[in-house]
Amino acid sequence: MVGRGAPVFVIAEAGVAHFGSLERAFELLRMAVAARADCFKIQIFDVEALFAAELPEWRDRLRPRNLSFEEVRRLKEACDKEGLLFTATAHDETRIQWLLDLALPVLKIGSGERNNTGFIEKLARLGKPIILSTGMYRDLDVTEAVETCWRAGCRELALLHCISSYPTPDSDVNLAAMDRLADLFSGPIGYSDHTPDHLASIAAVARGARIIEKHITVLRDIPNAQDWKVSCGPEDFPLFVDSLHRVEAMIGRRVKQPTSSESAALSWALKSLVAVRPLPGGHVLEPNDITAKRPGTGIPPNRLGELLGRKLRRDVAADHRFSPDDLA
Repeated sequence: MVGRGAPVFVIAEAGVAHFGSLERAFELLRMAVAARADCFKIQIFDVEALFAAELPEWRDRLRPRNLSFEEVRRLKEACDKEGLLFTATAHDETRIQWLLDLALPVLKIGSGERNNTGFIEKLARLGKPIILSTGMYRDLDVTEAVETCWRAGCRELALLHCISSYPTPDSDVNLAAMDRLADLFSGPIGYSDHTPDHLASIAAVARGARIIEKHITVLRDIPNAQDWKVSCGPEDFPLFVDSLHRVEAMIGRRVKQPTSSESAALSWALKSLVAVRPLPGGHVLEPNDITAKRPGTGIPPNRLGELLGRKLRRDVAADHRFSPDDLA
């Protein structure tokens, strides 16, 4: 389950951080398992179908960062054995059949498909839940994508706020945009994090994100690559996931009342009405006879008016905690 009332859903975005190595892809998968992420995701594409001929440098850059269908299938089977959801972002139409053949439980649509309604519709018609990132989107683009999915029969959709900048400057993170997405769309809202540390994702959960997507890597300082700049590694991804769930637990409910952990404080931290000095039986209580001191196991200070003008039944010592039995 994803959305309100369910735990925050954490996607370990391996992307192309395997750099074409199945062995490295399995290392990334093990990272996701060790951190107890909910989903492991990669990106699949054919460079000729993805990039026009005028971008040969991009074709050359990403061609070695691809996996074969058989390699992707092996990753999916490994995730199934580990009880970890597996999904992939298909960046071009050649990989739609892969999504079907892999029988993925959920589909991810990347921010780069903004206004690519024909492609979005084809994915939505596959009958799977969809998580859609909205980097570079405007309000009208969000509405267009949601309506496209809806018309194509997709009834399980989630939107991720995202900034397509690697890394995203703090001034551009704009987590308040999640509120705007919630104005435009009634389903689950989340955040795809392209910042270099944990803070934005933690803040997003505190603000109500139900899904968090974070890149993971085992390599750093890779030329002609950007994902590693915004990725968790094996040294901090478990802490990242744990921190999200800790913050989620801290949010609690919209109720203001003493918690179970405060039960001891109800006595030692609060105050009761006590005698300022020794007072004899028969004395009529006046304001200067009474003060408030800890512990809070007697009559609370807001009931002072119930004591004033009342006569004592017996002698009381200084600091005696008043009780109804003391009063005539």
